[in-house]
Amino acid sequence: MKASRVAMAVSALMGGVCVTPAEALDLYVDVKTNQVYTVPGPHRVKLGAFKQVDEMAGEMAAEAPAQVASVDDVKKVESKLNQKIDAIANKPKKPNESKGTIDGKGIRWETNDGKFKFSINGRLHTDANLNSGGDIITYNDNSGTGTYQPGDPLTTNRLTDGTEIRRFRMEFAGQFYDDFIWKMQPEIANSGGDGTIGIRDAFIQYTGFDWGKWTLGQSKQPFSYQQMMSSNDMPFMERSLEYEFTNRSVNRAVGIRYDVGGEQWGFGVGWYGDTATRQASGTTPADDEGWGAAARLTAAPIYTPDTLLHVGTSVAYRAPRSGDPNIRYRIAPSAIDHVNYLDTGNLKGYENSQFFNAEATGAWGPLSFEGEYNATWLNRDSGFDDGFLSGYHFDLIYSLTGESRAAFYNAEQGVIRKLRPNQNFDLAGGWGAWELKGRIMYVDMNNVGDPGNTGGRELASTFGVNWHWNDWARLLVDWTHVWDLDIGAAGVRRAQLCCVPGNNTGGWDQVSARVSLAY
Repeated sequence: MKASRVAMAVSALMGGVCVTPAEALDLYVDVKTNQVYTVPGPHRVKLGAFKQVDEMAGEMAAEAPAQVASVDDVKKVESKLNQKIDAIANKPKKPNESKGTIDGKGIRWETNDGKFKFSINGRLHTDANLNSGGDIITYNDNSGTGTYQPGDPLTTNRLTDGTEIRRFRMEFAGQFYDDFIWKMQPEIANSGGDGTIGIRDAFIQYTGFDWGKWTLGQSKQPFSYQQMMSSNDMPFMERSLEYEFTNRSVNRAVGIRYDVGGEQWGFGVGWYGDTATRQASGTTPADDEGWGAAARLTAAPIYTPDTLLHVGTSVAYRAPRSGDPNIRYRIAPSAIDHVNYLDTGNLKGYENSQFFNAEATGAWGPLSFEGEYNATWLNRDSGFDDGFLSGYHFDLIYSLTGESRAAFYNAEQGVIRKLRPNQNFDLAGGWGAWELKGRIMYVDMNNVGDPGNTGGRELASTFGVNWHWNDWARLLVDWTHVWDLDIGAAGVRRAQLCCVPGNNTGGWDQVSARVSLAY
């Protein structure tokens, strides 16, 4: 504390209070503001009981009358006060004492020595859906012609309008003894109209080596830009159609993973068993779990705060559970709908799969893009032909408020993190961040290697707008239009209502909205 500031404070106190020799004046200092007070209160530490100033300067007659302290006396008191305040301010902190922080990154605690950290994060995604057209019928091909004939039994399946909690997830994470990081993510989620409770990430990571990190437990397998990007960061409400291949077979699993990277590149490889909890895998429980491996390599040859070019490729392998050689891929229009309008059916004789991904993303100021191609080879036993499934998507995003997604790129992980507004939304004139977005996506699951059985094909587009209110909350609106749809045949024949005599409702449009809270 500067001397002039203390002198003013003490002069004001002593000059405004007459202290008789029999009285003592208690002084308190606020440890946060360094202000001096004569009464106790929050954050105030008692400096001591001070009798009139003249007594501190020298001996005084006990009979001396009450008087106001002189400037010299105040300076002597100031010196003593400074010694007290410095002792409080410079008091050594205990290494294991912690301090808390709340900001755009969440709620965090950290010990004074930095060896231990703990954070609580979470997300709540609330969705709404509205469909126009798009009812689907299933029918039994009793006539054996491969097409609908009068008399074939019909079942109408309507797409779902409504609302839901898409996902609610809590995240507990931290660091211990400098080099160890841990994370636990329990989740309640809705997918395809079915609610699930499970564990997402649950791992321990060691970061003490200069040449990479090792992760043990359940984590994401290093495959695909969409896979590695958090649902909190995605510009669209859901990942593209071909993500079904990754989600079904190369998602989170228990295993060991190695990651290494630099300022403009990243590499990850892992070996995995099965999931920690039963997720939608298209298989039934068996004696021995399945296993697989995945690897991803990315590079950013152009990377500045507002310009980015990122490219990457991934490969993966997956073998099914023993005694259960089956696999099934299916896609619903949204997480709310129960109708899987693209469905390979339960493919028997499944031995293993190989996966390939090529990806690219970039940004030039407020304009950014992202695209991927995914291919899956299904290897089946001698009783069936091998299958091949593929798909792609291309996204284009423009920030109306000037934010560049390049500024939120993480080169080591090879993803773009959550966009943060230049100015938060408030009633004082802040508009938050606004984005326009568009996507084209295609998937082909017809070549499953099963004579007379196909999974379907779709070409669709999504356009929409994102409104980021602040670092924690945003609103997403997506409009999806189906341009071309072949529902295929999986066990029973499927067709749109437009293809059945007497029904002519055509394709469908879907408008979806999400309020996302993530901290």
